[in-house]
Amino acid sequence: MASIPASLEQWLDHIQSIHFRSRVQGLDRVRRVRHILRLGRPPIVITVGGTNGKGSSAAILESVLQNAGRKVGTYTSPHLIEYRERIRIDGTDVRAALLVQAFTAVEAARQAIPLTFFEFGTLAALWVFQQARVEVAILEVGMGGRLDAVNTEVPDVVLLTPIAIDHERWLGSGTEQIGGEKAGILKFKGLTVINDPNAPDSVMDRVRGLRCKCLQYGHDYVDRAAGKLWNWQPRKTTVAWLTAENELPKPSLSGRHQVVNAAGVVAVLKLLGPQMAVSRRALVEGLRAQSIRGRLEVYRGPPEVIVDVGHNVSAADRLVEFLEERPVVGRTLGVFSMLRDKPTAAVVERLRGTIGRWHIAELQEDRALPGAELEKVVLAHATVPVRSWDSPQEAFHGAWEDAQPSDRIVVFGSAYLAGAILQILDHESTQA
Repeated sequence: MASIPASLEQWLDHIQSIHFRSRVQGLDRVRRVRHILRLGRPPIVITVGGTNGKGSSAAILESVLQNAGRKVGTYTSPHLIEYRERIRIDGTDVRAALLVQAFTAVEAARQAIPLTFFEFGTLAALWVFQQARVEVAILEVGMGGRLDAVNTEVPDVVLLTPIAIDHERWLGSGTEQIGGEKAGILKFKGLTVINDPNAPDSVMDRVRGLRCKCLQYGHDYVDRAAGKLWNWQPRKTTVAWLTAENELPKPSLSGRHQVVNAAGVVAVLKLLGPQMAVSRRALVEGLRAQSIRGRLEVYRGPPEVIVDVGHNVSAADRLVEFLEERPVVGRTLGVFSMLRDKPTAAVVERLRGTIGRWHIAELQEDRALPGAELEKVVLAHATVPVRSWDSPQEAFHGAWEDAQPSDRIVVFGSAYLAGAILQILDHESTQA
């Protein structure tokens, strides 16, 4: 490297420029750099994998443990607006100066060892957590599991959220192959929560083969919701913890599925036992206080705006369910974009009866589906007006001009799109 980057933006450009693109992947490169960095292990490590609900589950865990008085480091991806969102200490995005120090340390340690953009960032996050001396590290898997950089850390407990079709180019076709890759984060005799009653056989076979101590949603525990309250109930007396008298508030995050995510978090705490004792008060306050951007995030109108990063069929189903629970007098206008490797046609099909007008946004990203191709897919399934725009910003402003006060605007299909629109909404809210 001719010169050392000085700013965070320069570092991100540099890391992107050296991004390792070989199809021959593995974790040996990451482990070598980690060894050179002399990265230790936080006292408690919780790894969160799966397809849907990873980010929300991590956010709930973070909030509950913070309210229990623990110093918590959280690593998630992707970011929506700013890279610093990926690394949090006690719920606060990492300082730019500290992240620059982390990147500098990783660059010095890697020498000529190639790293992907995500691997570089994961090592930086672990370096930050070591400097901050966190008590608990919550690590969200980026993609897959078996070959993910997060998998260089040995967790105290693994939380695996529901598996769905996603990233087929990298993880294989069908939930069985994808599940096998996701389950690569499970460890021999490891504490494991499978927060999915219908987990693929490939996942459960690995649970049994590794002799994991496992709690599975729908088999070992369930949630019982009534009104604004719910409780965690064991299906076996051996895991009894909460009772009917210990009713809990629903998570502050939007959507019925967030109760299921919260149930998985409670199961994690149950498995950790006394070493991570959490009072009911901390659990209640944590459920009330957590937040995460772009997960059915609602901006009050008029017109109302809903931003969701969901980009697969399962996420589309949850979005439809959420919208049906929030009927509007007017139309639902969709601002939409997708990446090439996503099931665009299937997502459009799920929303065709919900969206009253489509505003297609072309993303300026290498992985993005070009606007003309995206429009073709939408037109093949939709029976309502469709209009294409050259950017997310133009698409959103077009939908805004199109909307009546009784309408609502739903932004969905890509994290890149969600991030761009959230910047607009944040700016406008500060100007109000």
